[in-house]
Amino acid sequence: MAAIALRGVSFRRGEREILREVDLTFGAGTTTAILGRSGSGKSTLLRLINRLLEPSAGEVWYGGKAVRGYEPLALRRALGFVPQDLGLFPHWTARRQIERFRADGQSVAALAGSLGLGEELLDRYPHELSGGQQQRVAMARALASDPPVLLLDEPFSALDPILRRELQDLVLALNKTILFVTHDLREALRLGERVVFLRDGRVVFEGDEAAMRQSEDEEVRAYFATLEG
Repeated sequence: MAAIALRGVSFRRGEREILREVDLTFGAGTTTAILGRSGSGKSTLLRLINRLLEPSAGEVWYGGKAVRGYEPLALRRALGFVPQDLGLFPHWTARRQIERFRADGQSVAALAGSLGLGEELLDRYPHELSGGQQQRVAMARALASDPPVLLLDEPFSALDPILRRELQDLVLALNKTILFVTHDLREALRLGERVVFLRDGRVVFEGDEAAMRQSEDEEVRAYFATLEG
């Protein structure tokens, strides 16, 4: 069953075409890593799925329904999102950031604790938290409504190696449909059942690790060269 599908999706900003005729399907309960150089359209892809952006052409579907047919807040409660810039409100405490999406009666402290965020940090504002702590708040907010889908844009980039590994393990244990953007091929292959590779707004590869190793695309092969040594 497809949880998310993009059919002929393009996105243009001014004269620049950021995504071009993208056709992708993401099955329910699968984890997909999205790779590509900066500017290839990775973050734009996630933002089109949760309607932070609208396609210039084509259609995005979730649960068998075009996303433009959903009320935006309801859609975003179903699609937990960690943006690259985290998107935390500077005038809200960490607790309030998470509570906005948390169902009544469920413990914010327990969720935060599962992500390595101590309760003593919940009443601090973003500027009072380290980059890694802010990233954990953003992850807790994305998980707060227990969404069936997670959209993660470089979710672990500001974390130390130990916590990064711990949160990777947490993601692996989740029974959710997950799309995550990363520049780290090791992370992509550890977490992703499938890899989608974008270049200049187009899908130039999709498949598993074995297929990626056999790709004749020079840039895909160059990514594998980063694993050497």
